[in-house]
Amino acid sequence: MKENSFEKLLNAASQKLGSTPEQLRQALEKGDIQALSANLSKSDKEKLRAVLSNKELMNKLKGASTPEELMKMLGKH
Repeated sequence: MKENSFEKLLNAASQKLGSTPEQLRQALEKGDIQALSANLSKSDKEKLRAVLSNKELMNKLKGASTPEELMKMLGKH
């Protein structure tokens, strides 16, 4: 994913998670799932865990070239 696209994705995701893009980046780099999911509902936490534990899906997501492509892969058109 291009850096600019990744930054857009970080900005959008951090808003949804109630954090800053920098906090989200640090949590992702550390693999800190609790920090990522601290402000999520129980249902959303379960969805996040399911995505993160699916190695095949994670490999596909890593290959996304745009945030829009990533969201499409996750079923959010």
